[in-house]
Amino acid sequence: SQQIQCWAGSDEYLTGDASNTQGITSASGKLKVFAGLRNDPFFFNLEGFNATVEAVVAAAPGLTFDDAGCPELNAVTAATLVDPLQTDAEGETPADFFAALNVLSLVVQVDIDVVNSGGPILGVWASTHRVDS
Repeated sequence: SQQIQCWAGSDEYLTGDASNTQGITSASGKLKVFAGLRNDPFFFNLEGFNATVEAVVAAAPGLTFDDAGCPELNAVTAATLVDPLQTDAEGETPADFFAALNVLSLVVQVDIDVVNSGGPILGVWASTHRVDS
């Protein structure tokens, strides 16, 4: 159940099912809440990362380092390390490893005039509660 209760300031309140795509909005429209699954926003090229790790391990014995401890890379080695991160094995845009994965999100949007009337400090208190079935 995605039933929520949310207060902002002394006048803004909403309650209901916040799991629909748009979430729910208070009567004034100054408070909006969504609770549910969203696509993970982080892009990660796992195939390219693994290929780069293999390239680093292979290149490590021949690397030289500057006074700061950074590796000095020639153009060929640099391309070997960077290219797998930019394209897949077929030269196409790499796949996003997280594309089919989800994150549980609790999103609260509050108009600034609801939260800044008490001075320059914004305090936030929140809790989530699971009802055992």
